[in-house]
Amino acid sequence: MVSTAFLAGLVALLVTRGPTNTLLLVAGATGPPRAAPWRLGAEAIAYRLAVTLPGFALQPVLAAEPGLAPGVQVLAASYRLHAAWRMWHRPLSPAALTAAPVTPGMIAVMTLLNPKIPMIAFGLMPAGWNAQPTLAFTPLTLLAMTVSLIGGLWSLAGHRGAMKASPRTTQAIVPRCSAVMLTGFASLLARSAFAAW
Repeated sequence: MVSTAFLAGLVALLVTRGPTNTLLLVAGATGPPRAAPWRLGAEAIAYRLAVTLPGFALQPVLAAEPGLAPGVQVLAASYRLHAAWRMWHRPLSPAALTAAPVTPGMIAVMTLLNPKIPMIAFGLMPAGWNAQPTLAFTPLTLLAMTVSLIGGLWSLAGHRGAMKASPRTTQAIVPRCSAVMLTGFASLLARSAFAAW
């Protein structure tokens, strides 16, 4: 049985603009619609893995070695900067304009390093779920469904917004705006990590 608080907290957290949603917005605006199921599938799988891994395996390690948490944050910030650099420096040649700047692999890695993961794994999942795997099945299934639904809405928002602009404008402006946002996310994460050291 999943509580209303779990579902409400999950929706509120997932709908918030973050690094993964930023990439999905860019993907919807600049990539072919036929690739959307692959990106959403990659996001849903990555969320389930990312929540399950810290819950079952990393929680004891991070509890014993609290100094590792800032290192994980620095790793996440570094990947955000890498993704931002790729978007900012994307060429605007005719060939590049027909290629999606956001791949399912980028979505998966960004999701695995998403700061929302600990909030879901340690704040929303039912108590004792990492000791009783049967308690985790329904919440993790609901997580995958909710992630796909909300991710699809972010992609659709990007696609609908892109329909109002020329392809060249969309391909030039949207990735660069998102690169700035990802850099901001990376800076906040790095600042938090260095403050904890």
